[in-house]
Amino acid sequence: MEKLAADSGREVFTETGGLVIGREDGGAFAGTLNSARQWGLDHEVLDAADIRRRFPTFSPADEDVAFYERRAGIARPEATVAAHLDLARAHGADLHFAEMVLGWEADGPGGKAWVVTDRGSYTAERLVIAPGAWAPKLLSDLGVRVSVERQVMYWFQPEGGTAPFDAERHPVYIWEDPDGTQIYGFPSLDGPDGGAKVAFFRKGVPSDPDRLDRRIHEDEIAAMADYLRPRIPALPGRFLKGAACMYANTPDEHFVLARIPSIRR
Repeated sequence: MEKLAADSGREVFTETGGLVIGREDGGAFAGTLNSARQWGLDHEVLDAADIRRRFPTFSPADEDVAFYERRAGIARPEATVAAHLDLARAHGADLHFAEMVLGWEADGPGGKAWVVTDRGSYTAERLVIAPGAWAPKLLSDLGVRVSVERQVMYWFQPEGGTAPFDAERHPVYIWEDPDGTQIYGFPSLDGPDGGAKVAFFRKGVPSDPDRLDRRIHEDEIAAMADYLRPRIPALPGRFLKGAACMYANTPDEHFVLARIPSIRR
């Protein structure tokens, strides 16, 4: 991130610290702690009293613990994407937008990769496919099983204002309950009227990316509000807005990063 910021001249990362809250035997806490130990990452383990003292916006149960990483923070996706596009253009990339990919071949005409869209066709020596929620359609012949879920992100204006949720005081966080339910959230980043963002993690409904329901329903807002009240007392406060997004999940929830075999589409 530091190199991307320096090369692009854009502010792409805000260091806030990061918390993973849950029980000691919970998947999120235990997995994060094991990873930090394996890779030698600087971290602290906090008990419930430590969490309340250092981060008073949270109200954990006495049995909760937290993994804390000081150097964690927030990468704004819009800013990072824009930074990469700027750098790609500066290095000679020809950028195209709002084109629907209809098909591709890893070994197309002349032995080159080939992509056809609703506006034309393109060839290249190499092809990188990052289809996100459209993976089930574009990668169906490769045997990669991907399911797409509709997820909702919420912004609430905290009771008493956003000051306790400023990025200098309030970290990014993941909170896992004993039943496996998880939420994640962020500090206030968009000024005193911008609220704080929070969402459930992998608690969505199967969706078609071309027919995504982008409405935010009252029962969804109520469910998130009810979940927040005992855990972050200043939230939900007042609901500001919501946005629907999509998760593309593999069965084992691992990322798929691999070379594509030569295959005609």
